[in-house]
Amino acid sequence: MVWDPVALPYMSESLRSSPLPTTEEIRACTNILFELWYKIVAINDQIVVKYYPCNRTYEGQVLLFLERHVPNIPVPRIYSMYRDPETRETLLIMQRIPGESLETVWPSLTESEKDGIVGKLRETFENLHAVPCSKPDYYGGLDAGYLRHEFFLHNEDPDGPSGLGPFYGEESFVAGMTDSYRARMTKNGQPTHKALFYETYLPRVIKGHRPTLTHCNLKKQHIMVVEKKEQRNEKGERSLDVVLLNWGFAGWYPEFFEFLSAAELFFLVAWEDD
Repeated sequence: MVWDPVALPYMSESLRSSPLPTTEEIRACTNILFELWYKIVAINDQIVVKYYPCNRTYEGQVLLFLERHVPNIPVPRIYSMYRDPETRETLLIMQRIPGESLETVWPSLTESEKDGIVGKLRETFENLHAVPCSKPDYYGGLDAGYLRHEFFLHNEDPDGPSGLGPFYGEESFVAGMTDSYRARMTKNGQPTHKALFYETYLPRVIKGHRPTLTHCNLKKQHIMVVEKKEQRNEKGERSLDVVLLNWGFAGWYPEFFEFLSAAELFFLVAWEDD
């Protein structure tokens, strides 16, 4: 299935339990949770705001798609999404998830608690990957647009990044990967022998994978762990739920791509924990 994006400005009536912050209140907020190429501020215990310095509504659209079509996937709810006409920034007003990131809590977990979290993540991704794609040979964004993973991004403009895709057929998808790699090597003045290697062999290796709904940015810091208060087993171990954050790369990719996108981090840093 392909998502027909909602029009902006977007406001959810069903999810509001209290007044939403104004743009002025958001900009005055000093409780900054993250700031790099986008910024996240915590307005209170219930609301966070994520804003991009460009026209980036895609993550909000993905969250709305999941809320409406795959409600068994644990994600933050989005309350409002709009673009500031003065700064051109895109603002996503979302549910604040209580708890801590898996990266923070993992060392303190018991083996049983770790097994419980892994089991819930497995169930979550099995449900995500089981969502049927309405086009059997489609690889692209949920909005029928380009793929957002960094392998396919190729340009920045005032309205945000653009990339390659969508692709029709796995052979076309693989060609997009190799073309993007060659273009990156050429742009950076690097030798292209690896690009030639990939162009020669990847089409022979990557075959027979169906389009699969993919988070595409799985890291421990993107998994929130939420403790169910006053629910412990006979050993005193906590009952923990998980919520997935950062859906800006999501889309329809070949079914191996969830593992590939998660594992690429280990090519750069040591895998030092369990």
